[in-house]
Amino acid sequence: MSPSANNKPNKPLWRSVVDHADRLITPTANNVVRTDVFADVISAMTRLEVRLRRRIDRQMTQVWHLYRLPSTVDMRRVLTQLAALEARLRDITERLDDLDAAGTEREPHDLRAS
Repeated sequence: MSPSANNKPNKPLWRSVVDHADRLITPTANNVVRTDVFADVISAMTRLEVRLRRRIDRQMTQVWHLYRLPSTVDMRRVLTQLAALEARLRDITERLDDLDAAGTEREPHDLRAS
């Protein structure tokens, strides 16, 4: 044994307990997790969760609308429209920059006339 091995501190008690529990539980847990039954249960639970979330969203939307407040669905729709508007504005800005770079003169557009 080397001298540095003698100076090595022992594991803390909590670490020994965790390692022991890990050695006992992990093999059994791995066997359970790798079964078709486990996959089917997880799949069914996921579908159930999605259905419950949708139902809650619908009911909460009705509640919010009763008080004339926007729901999550309304906010998503607005954010989608805003993102599309920003993309369109970015495209227009790029076209104008390309025209400026090409040296093409453009006539000023009177926004009040629109």
